[in-house]
Amino acid sequence: MHHAKLRLRRALLLVPVLGLTLASAGCETLESLNPFNEREKPLPGARQPVFPEGVPGIDYNQAPPQPANSAYGLSTEPSAAPAAPASGTTPAR
Repeated sequence: MHHAKLRLRRALLLVPVLGLTLASAGCETLESLNPFNEREKPLPGARQPVFPEGVPGIDYNQAPPQPANSAYGLSTEPSAAPAAPASGTTPAR
């Protein structure tokens, strides 16, 4: 019986915490929850883009690289591998 009361107490303590978590997750910004009404001031100076033409070394027209585990689950049977050329023959061009 004591364990049941302890579980009920824990559940009742968890309900308000869960409710506040879900309520704050629905907020677009949490600035309105600031009890001290302090605003951050932006640093003085002009704003300039770091890479105005784009990041060097990045080709934006190329497809993104695939992750290392992208072949996971594909068949690795010997019949699926390309056949090795016979010795003494030259490959066709």
